[in-house]
Amino acid sequence: MPYSNTSTLHWDHRDGRVAAVMAALVYSLWTLEIVFVGSPDSTSGALADPDSSFGRFLDSAHRTAAILVMLAAGLGLTLGATRPRRLLTIAWWSMAVFGAASLAASLLPGRCVVSTDAACAVETLVEGVDGATAVQPPIAVISILAALVSAIALTLDRRRAGERAWPVLALITAAQAVAVVVVLVLAALLYASAGDGSPGVALGLAERLHLVTVALWLLAVGLVPGQWKRTRRSRRAPERTA
Repeated sequence: MPYSNTSTLHWDHRDGRVAAVMAALVYSLWTLEIVFVGSPDSTSGALADPDSSFGRFLDSAHRTAAILVMLAAGLGLTLGATRPRRLLTIAWWSMAVFGAASLAASLLPGRCVVSTDAACAVETLVEGVDGATAVQPPIAVISILAALVSAIALTLDRRRAGERAWPVLALITAAQAVAVVVVLVLAALLYASAGDGSPGVALGLAERLHLVTVALWLLAVGLVPGQWKRTRRSRRAPERTA
């Protein structure tokens, strides 16, 4: 970020933390459906009508969140902790893959407001919805698996580092794993049944559950300080010559 005492653009690891927290907030914007008249609730299945103003708003918001995720991952790789931990590197790269896949999915046509929702992507494909393409389900699966791999790697890295917040990360990761399994099972069932013409309660709940876990994971990425702290190398004392 540009600072007043410099004339050039200067990025700091704190910018990455802010980007992760902002992405978490954006992924939580679906909760605003309760204040929008006519927005569907969980019993109606779909998160939002893609043709409504709220649906278009969420679509644009998730595209912005994907860019923020890639920014946070990039700053984590370049300006975050420099300890030679392979798990932390895996966490950052997997996070970047999640952001890139999410952005790619959001640019594809289709009626899924949550572009990375594999069950919705499969449903639109098997039902022959206009605009649905065969690349949407694989991209959605890649995105949710990349997010899960990043959460697992970060949790293991923080546990090895003795981070006091690692049990919280473990709970978030476990919840995210459950959500991913639910989404993938729904996707498989929808593919096997060729869809039934309606999103259904299970799909709506799965969408919301996965978004909650993604938001919590990104919030933890931004708030837990360990993966952002750089360690200073200790200087060796000069050896005495005889």
